[in-house]
Amino acid sequence: MRKSYRALAAAATALAMVAVGPGAGVAASAATKTAALASPPFVIGVSNDSVANPFRVQMLNEVKYYAQTHPNLVKKVIYLNADGDTNTQIADVEDLISAHVNGILLSPNSATAFASVLKSAKAARIPVATYNMSITTGASDIIAQVAPPFTAWEQSNTAWLAQQMHGKGNVVVFRGLAGTPVDAEEWAGAQAVLKANPGIKVVCTEYAAWDYGTAKTAAQNCLANHPTVNGILSFGDAMTWAVGQVMTNMGYNIANIPFIGIGGGNGAICWWAKLKHSDGQMLADRTDVSAFAAQDLVNYLTGKAGVKAAIPKVVISNSNVSKYANFSMPANVWLIGTSMPLPILKKWEG
Repeated sequence: MRKSYRALAAAATALAMVAVGPGAGVAASAATKTAALASPPFVIGVSNDSVANPFRVQMLNEVKYYAQTHPNLVKKVIYLNADGDTNTQIADVEDLISAHVNGILLSPNSATAFASVLKSAKAARIPVATYNMSITTGASDIIAQVAPPFTAWEQSNTAWLAQQMHGKGNVVVFRGLAGTPVDAEEWAGAQAVLKANPGIKVVCTEYAAWDYGTAKTAAQNCLANHPTVNGILSFGDAMTWAVGQVMTNMGYNIANIPFIGIGGGNGAICWWAKLKHSDGQMLADRTDVSAFAAQDLVNYLTGKAGVKAAIPKVVISNSNVSKYANFSMPANVWLIGTSMPLPILKKWEG
């Protein structure tokens, strides 16, 4: 999602403990320098919850790129994917502990289900850092949580949408993956605004995994039963793009229907940049949170103190969307907030 972000190399010493806060992004608490747990290069285990959409695939490739460009720090990465099943993911973390990896990167499918296995990792002196999605139960056993403030972001987006709709009308809601921490955080932000604007009616809610293809089918089903729509309340830019295209094909004038999203995928941005007189707002998410978390593990293992690693709040609007669109790159890449150069992105994601 993002072009103006600082390069990963600029965060030479990443955060040791991250607390998500509202507004500009992520703040890190001061870390205490500790003795090194091991000598590099390290074996890092990745417990990923899902590869349900291109964003999640690119997050894994961010770790791959980090490892390839830091062979003196990382000698091997073990990737395990749970396909959205929490019990499978807990077993994956247990397997990584049994494999005696030096550190674990965790994108949790649940905010509360990992407390026991995190204690096991800590007892084995294996630090764990989360990326993209955060946990609440067992957080004291995590050395870093690297994620945007999704509740604050979605509250900000939904407030903008409510303002554009003058506090009344019908909205269609497209959410991410049911049961995941991110979806719960985003819905909490949206609900806060919807409760304060009773004139806005949610006529349809669909889970579409933040995925373009899934959202396209869901939008067709939704609009067949709820034809009057005054706003698109979407948690992800790929879903916004899909809903917007379906509505245009059905004869809606998208210029009269404000839309929101979180993301910044190239396909959605290019679609938006081509629209005439549209009214949208998106907040740029980023895929290299996984690489920041990998760096946090390395720093912790080598006993380095942490510093802030900011995740800026980048607002994409009608006035600046064209500068983020890259029509020479594939639709399924995220350009705003990646550590990977364009040729690598094109090769791996295209």
